[in-house]
Amino acid sequence: MSLDSIQGNKAFNDYEAFAETYVSRTESNAYNAYYERPAMFSLLPEVRYKRVLDAGCAGGVYTEWLVNRGADVVAIDISNKMIDLTKQRLQNRAQVYQADLNQPLTFLRSNSFDIVLSSLTLHYIQDWESVFREFHRILSPKGLLQFSTHHPFMDFLLFEKENYFATELLEDSWEGYGGKPLRVRFYRRPLSAMTAALTKTGFTIEQIIEPHPTEECKRLYPEAYERLTTKPGFLIFRAYKQI
Repeated sequence: MSLDSIQGNKAFNDYEAFAETYVSRTESNAYNAYYERPAMFSLLPEVRYKRVLDAGCAGGVYTEWLVNRGADVVAIDISNKMIDLTKQRLQNRAQVYQADLNQPLTFLRSNSFDIVLSSLTLHYIQDWESVFREFHRILSPKGLLQFSTHHPFMDFLLFEKENYFATELLEDSWEGYGGKPLRVRFYRRPLSAMTAALTKTGFTIEQIIEPHPTEECKRLYPEAYERLTTKPGFLIFRAYKQI
């Protein structure tokens, strides 16, 4: 199957089948709870009274964190099951919609958000320029885009690819989902492609962060801690809308 035939297909990954297990596992695992989320939280500005888009909300962990700190949050996800889980978690404290980031977000007004936050979602999307143009459109002047994604070095080494500079579809196998390996597909791209997509769509990059695991990760998950302190897993970008 070609990249183009998969791109934009809601069956790209079977989110409905693994949503509950995914949300449960990411609540307290090493990579999400003690590595990615603490770094993302530490980099966010004051969110009270800010209008925030949680783009790829999964089960609503970020949505809840933002709402609890006084933000006005709109949460979106491609998976109806993830949307249901987010609505259950938030109990009408946020606006939650099913939406595909591969498509224009026509239901969101231009210049209407202070922050767009996206956690570990964009590596499932092939065309970053299109989604960044939409983020740029809905952000207010000097609005913040902050997102995390796979570190290109991690995927290049893990999958033993020959051409670092290629943007290509990869397939991974996750264990512990219903007794059989779960096939998950995502895109690998070089750092230069990531930064180019941002600058071409009107963003100024403020920071690119390679996070480190927390001390709690060291205590609870020593093997993961050792791995993440020597080999990067994720990247975090902070970029502002140019005016």
